[in-house]
Amino acid sequence: MTFAELIFPFVIIAFIITVTIGIYLRGGRNQVLEALVERGQVGSLFIFRGTLVVAEHRPRFFLKLRKDADAVRLQFQYRWITGVGPQAIFDEVTFDASKLCVELKRKDKITTALFSEFSAVRMRENSGKQGSLWHLELIRLQSAPLLLLSSDREERQAGFERLGGVANAVSTIMSIPVQVVVDGKAWTPGWPPSRHDSALPGIATSSLPTHVRIPHGKISPINEDGAPGSRPLFGR
Repeated sequence: MTFAELIFPFVIIAFIITVTIGIYLRGGRNQVLEALVERGQVGSLFIFRGTLVVAEHRPRFFLKLRKDADAVRLQFQYRWITGVGPQAIFDEVTFDASKLCVELKRKDKITTALFSEFSAVRMRENSGKQGSLWHLELIRLQSAPLLLLSSDREERQAGFERLGGVANAVSTIMSIPVQVVVDGKAWTPGWPPSRHDSALPGIATSSLPTHVRIPHGKISPINEDGAPGSRPLFGR
């Protein structure tokens, strides 16, 4: 047996250990990204596309998410074709600060949960060959996380920026912190940023449009501070 043949198994083992350590170190909660979301250095919540979309938003007080045609297709795809593990199943989710509760609608069944039942809102990344899929969850005090929605799969930073606007709105309405959990299997040079004073490129308020049009809905004005207006996007 040659020396190369002798050490080859140890080289393989060392490689596997190195990769595993790298995945472990890259994954988990990222405080820099959490700070960016809480400071609002993310995209407008109206550009988010996923298993639910923004239907109505009154900053700091009210947020309604519901399905549109694309969301129905995406939810079906995740649940019945490519889905693994828990899936987003709700047709409509409403956060109402005046009632201090979350309303969850699936088909004809409506359930409610008090804000006090949750400790945080969490963005969780699931990476793959076609990009990253981001989930939005509410962390319960007493039981498993409540999965609200999943994003369309895309480049990981773009997906973070889009869902970050929704997470920021939920965090503000419910007065709970944001958690961001990145997938250690994903590796993109230079992102996530390594400093708390880092800003996301292209998310300056001045670059946001003055109006956002949602398919089959109305135009929602965006205020000068970058916050979307309060007009409903869908008829009731």
